[in-house]
Amino acid sequence: MQSRTDTTKEHILATGQGLVAQRGFAGMGLNELLRTASVPKGSFYHYFASKEDFGCKLLMQYLSKYLVRLDEILDAEGPDARARLMHYWSLWISSQTSGDICTQCLIVKIGAEISDVSDEMRSILEEGTSRIGARLSQAIAEGQADNSISKAVQADLLGTALYEMWLGASLMAKLSRTRDPFLNALETTELLLAKPSLNPKEQP
Repeated sequence: MQSRTDTTKEHILATGQGLVAQRGFAGMGLNELLRTASVPKGSFYHYFASKEDFGCKLLMQYLSKYLVRLDEILDAEGPDARARLMHYWSLWISSQTSGDICTQCLIVKIGAEISDVSDEMRSILEEGTSRIGARLSQAIAEGQADNSISKAVQADLLGTALYEMWLGASLMAKLSRTRDPFLNALETTELLLAKPSLNPKEQP
């Protein structure tokens, strides 16, 4: 069971994530966070040295949960690796267009903003997104092994490239307020994750 101390810290982080998702990191005032979470200032500083320290811990928690969920999707039993990858991006579209601000990508929301003001938060994001790209590359390599993805693609580069494309699509979707950038990204992803051809050279 979680201790009361752990529960309070989790409550502050969860409340803060919702506010950051709505207003951005700079737009979330500390007093607003304390008021919304119904905790005194002393409780906040018991767990976090500063607002920046809070931001670092929030990003570390978010990325950790994201990677666990990514593993769950890409390790699921049943379909081949290519199908699991396409399911991941279908879920990306669903979460980013659901209208629920709390399910939308925190990396898209504050990535550019915090990169110019906090080197520590930037480093956490850089490491986390690198791990996401590497995990996608691993899944592409698994697709090549199970013969659902062409061996002509370079798995170690494509995972990161696709992730970067989808981050860009998320930004463009915010600007256009349409699903079109996601649909373009999905079509491009389908093309880049080519299925093996009938060429005998591509057969195992």
